[in-house]
Amino acid sequence: MSEEFLDQNLDSDLDHLLSEFQGIDRQVLRAVWRVYTEASLGKIALGFEKDTLVVEAVSFDDTITIHLISNNDRNIDGWIDASHSKPWSSFIGKTFGWGWITINQQGYLDGVLLSFDGIIPQVMLIVMASSIKESVIHLTRSGVESSEDTTRERSGT
Repeated sequence: MSEEFLDQNLDSDLDHLLSEFQGIDRQVLRAVWRVYTEASLGKIALGFEKDTLVVEAVSFDDTITIHLISNNDRNIDGWIDASHSKPWSSFIGKTFGWGWITINQQGYLDGVLLSFDGIIPQVMLIVMASSIKESVIHLTRSGVESSEDTTRERSGT
């Protein structure tokens, strides 16, 4: 894949994705839901004061997409409340800070980083094997480390 082709396609995708983060700027996180497809975490919805940021795994190419929906249009049927589970319980009631997208060496958008009440990234959502993996990011004196995946694979329960 040529670098020029990659740059042209990414610019359009990046602008769209980054504008979704701007839509939740300074909004307080009120709730989080997980949506499973079979045993995979296919969607995470972050409910803010006015809007909900939906993060979805695209199973076709193991990429990630995000989009905003109005809370008035949100339908949570089949969504599992994750507000009181790790990693989300420590971020409920906090203001969205910053959002980043990650691009792997093959040019695929496969993750996002999120911060609350500041600019330091605290949560990483990445798609692996068509499932979203959730990790908490910890800053240490020697750099950054990520805790183990907090997502539990569903086994039909």
